[in-house]
Amino acid sequence: MAATRSGSLTAASLVVLALAGCAALALGAGEAAGATGGRAEALSAPALLLGVALLLWAVLVCGACAVHLVRLLLSRRAPARAQVLLLLAGAAATAAVLRAHPLWGSGSGQG
Repeated sequence: MAATRSGSLTAASLVVLALAGCAALALGAGEAAGATGGRAEALSAPALLLGVALLLWAVLVCGACAVHLVRLLLSRRAPARAQVLLLLAGAAATAAVLRAHPLWGSGSGQG
């Protein structure tokens, strides 16, 4: 099997990494702004919404990349190793952001 050198999977995997990183920054800033109180607290909700939106886009693009990768493998065209590693890094970054900033179940009503 010859490795394909299409740049679309590489570019999309880099987009996933960028979206996950920006989501982590926005969610972290939103949580920090909410904890400080005062005037900075007004920025908490928009920052959290932006973080959730970026995280949703990261998940969607990562899913589309995974479908593209499976289609490449089923057509007997092996993707380049760097493309697969970038996609795995993007999926791991997205999972890490989801783990660090759970979207539900982390409220003050627990326990």
